[in-house]
Amino acid sequence: MLNDTHERRTILVVEDDSVLYEAIRLHFDRNGWKCEWFDHAPANMDEVRELRADAGLIDVNLPAGNGIDLIKYMRADGIDFPVIVMTGYIGAAEQARASGIANMQVLMKPFDLRNLQDKLSQAMKPAA
Repeated sequence: MLNDTHERRTILVVEDDSVLYEAIRLHFDRNGWKCEWFDHAPANMDEVRELRADAGLIDVNLPAGNGIDLIKYMRADGIDFPVIVMTGYIGAAEQARASGIANMQVLMKPFDLRNLQDKLSQAMKPAA
């Protein structure tokens, strides 16, 4: 997907499963996106800010971290691009931590990459 200046849009992907990441990267690359990958939650928000991402795909359960906490840190630091949270299970504790986070949607694993792209496209639309 190209933006108004015809540059490739960038997606921050935080996913510890390298096989899933590669499938996501190949799919979105074919559709005009550039993926930037972390296999863990970045400890420094400067790393995230420097990417200038247009959107994020973030796993909930990460080694040495939690995707929902990462999103909260991002929001507290002024990083507010749309985020799709990817998870195989979201329990009551995660749901409670996720409540009130703006500009975030949940997608249950396993998922079809076309559904992920549709959900991301919807999240990228300006609010009416």
